[in-house]
Amino acid sequence: MNSIFGNIDDLYLFCCVVEEGSLLAASRKLQLPVSTMSRRLSALESRLNTRLLEKQGRELVATQNGQQAFELLRSGMESIESSFDQLVSDTEEVSGSIKLALPHNFYRGFIAEVVEQFLTDYPKVTLDLVLSQEQAVPQSDRDLLMTFDVTGLDEMIARPLFTAKHAFFASPEYLQSIGQPLTTLEQLPQLDWISVDHIVDIPVYQDDTLVEMLKIHPRLIVNDIISVCAAVEKGLGIASLPFRHVTEEMNLTRVLPQYHRSDRQAYLVYKQRRYQPKALTLFVDALLEGVKNRAKIG
Repeated sequence: MNSIFGNIDDLYLFCCVVEEGSLLAASRKLQLPVSTMSRRLSALESRLNTRLLEKQGRELVATQNGQQAFELLRSGMESIESSFDQLVSDTEEVSGSIKLALPHNFYRGFIAEVVEQFLTDYPKVTLDLVLSQEQAVPQSDRDLLMTFDVTGLDEMIARPLFTAKHAFFASPEYLQSIGQPLTTLEQLPQLDWISVDHIVDIPVYQDDTLVEMLKIHPRLIVNDIISVCAAVEKGLGIASLPFRHVTEEMNLTRVLPQYHRSDRQAYLVYKQRRYQPKALTLFVDALLEGVKNRAKIG
């Protein structure tokens, strides 16, 4: 059959080869013989009168036309998969795999209990947790990202999770080492800063009014807020810290308490799809509700 309906299965095979990175890996995923897949892909190229894949070493990679075809087809193939998932979701148990990328302090501080309860409630769901501050952009309709930075994620759904309120803190020993009291915002850029990211322009507020944009020069950047707190306690410098990570027992003093950094909004980000897998929908709802309930109890 030469109609598009005769090509859908083979187009799916092609997309799978590109996604998996090799014909062998795709055959394992789809549980089809390599010879069968190779024959069907060759027939697909003949029907379309274009080369989609070419040999590179021992692997098959997309040609320029193939890569363009993959980009055009990928979203449609995911939608077809999701549509079939939706059709059977009311009669089947919730199942499937979900990948969640988030900083590990998010996990400890906000969602560990939610994840554990979700896996108990839905034993056929598997969860791949990536605990890292590095931003892993969702690639499939089963990927989730927790982040404060939604730059470049315009085509994604970004659901607000929680708001982190920040102020400036240093250890008493560090403040003593400066040799003069801190009384003005103009003194802050000259200090040794410790930061969780590479943001160097910090908006400073007094109550609800923006009063200054600080340009800082971090002495230490470590992509974990717990490690930042520990470094500040040891007297290595000053940092903007979220209140929820600062306790009375810590060796920290708030600097210029009349000022604070702008609130930072955390988001749950995932790809926009008309039909999301049921497991993903339920997991997103569980995360949002869990964080909301935690916020109520402080």
